[in-house]
This record gives sequence, C-alpha cells and structure tokens, in this order.
Amino acid sequence: MCDFKQRDYACGHRRWLAFRHCAEYIRTRRRNCATNVLEFEERPNDICGECKSCQQLSRAPWMKSSFTSGLKLHH
Repeated sequence: MCDFKQRDYACGHRRWLAFRHCAEYIRTRRRNCATNVLEFEERPNDICGECKSCQQLSRAPWMKSSFTSGLKLHH
C-alpha cells in the first residue's frame, strides 16, 4: 500500500502527495493499491498550483481587462 499526505488548500482544492510507495509500485510503476493517507496538512493561507496559475494568467499585463474579466477561475 502506498502512503500519502493529504493537503487541503484555502481555495478548497485537496491534493494527495505520495511519500512512500509500495513494493509493487516500485517494481511496475503502476499504482493498483488502495490510497493510505497517513498525514493531513492544512494550508489555510495558500492556494493550490492550479489556482495560482489561473490567477497569474488573469493578471498578465499584456491582457486587456475586458478579456480577463470574463475568465473563470477553477474552484
């Protein structure tokens, strides 16, 4: 069974980060086992990478404000 850390972000997204892989995954590079969450981490002041990239896109200086006002950020 592979071991994971669950990370919850302020944007509402949740991510699972592997920190230990089982022998089968190491051998085959395919994960067929159940997810075993051993650690939980809250990031109340951070947003996930997906939302960060959407925010950076909406703040790009070369974009017109009429274009960015219609952008929908992932939530």
